Amino acid sequence: MVDIMGVSRKPFKVAGRNGYYYKIDGKRLTLSTRDFVEASRLLKIIRTAYLEGKVRRITGECSKNLGQFADEFEVWALDTQPSKTFKANRLALRKIIEIEGRNVRLDRLTLKTMDELKRKNRKLKPSSINNYLRHSKAVMNKAVEWGYLQANPFKGAKLLPQKKRVGFIEPKQITNFIKSIEDLGLRRFVVACLSTGRRRSELVELCWEDILWERKAYFIAKEKRSLCKTYPMSASFLTLLKSMKKGRGKIFTRWRHADTYTHKTKEALKAGGFGHLTLHDLRHSFSVAMLEGGGGMKALQKALGHSEFRVTADTYADVTDDGLRAAVNLVKLGPLDLFSDKK
Repeated sequence: MVDIMGVSRKPFKVAGRNGYYYKIDGKRLTLSTRDFVEASRLLKIIRTAYLEGKVRRITGECSKNLGQFADEFEVWALDTQPSKTFKANRLALRKIIEIEGRNVRLDRLTLKTMDELKRKNRKLKPSSINNYLRHSKAVMNKAVEWGYLQANPFKGAKLLPQKKRVGFIEPKQITNFIKSIEDLGLRRFVVACLSTGRRRSELVELCWEDILWERKAYFIAKEKRSLCKTYPMSASFLTLLKSMKKGRGKIFTRWRHADTYTHKTKEALKAGGFGHLTLHDLRHSFSVAMLEGGGGMKALQKALGHSEFRVTADTYADVTDDGLRAAVNLVKLGPLDLFSDKK
């Protein structure tokens, strides 16, 4: 039997075994069929792929380099992924290229790349570095799906520990904070944040057409259809909407750019004595108020739109611990004498 370019010319049988086999670079592999015609057809495809330099999962080798893959991925992702996901994946790819260069073969990437990514970006917040790690893994999953790699080289990369106490406004302080905001448009936006727990991006894109008045609910649209969801409307949010002039298009039009809402909210927080907090902490304030009001963690998960319960539980673990500590101390047994016997 003659090998051409490292691949068998014809399928062959192996004594004591069923079905047809072939060799590629001296390695014997099965074609998983007992039919010679089918085996020949499969081998022709394999030979063509080999001659074109394409990756074969079966050999574990890859002729595709990181630069070539990055170019292919960006073209594919631009048309198929939500813009936010695409940008994060593209940034992760560029971080990898900064470390390894464009010419490194994909199958030469290892966990060391992720260690270097952590080291080179050590001045950033752990959350930012972890974001790079997550998207690096996601990108390489596509290399596996496309057959360029047998396994994700970054699969075992460990995220950096993130221990950050949630910042929030105490429920009893919320009313006074709202009253302190003089600008009506900003006050309405802040009330929307505190009464729904929605993210800034969700609120600034919310339209009057998304309000389901009869159901007392509202619809949050996402680029990924699976993440679109309808949420019940709280009494406070309903009151807010009724106070505004109903129209068409976006509800919050006080400022043109979303970043302006962030800056103006930060100014209001500073003026109200909460300068250490940010707009996103209004979402946390909603969550804490809900938990202290008796809402369960599962209900909070649904209200916030978290896809995983773990995210909700990890974020508000300290808050619930504090609440539990206060709750157990409500059980009072009165003056206790535990030092003397009573006969």
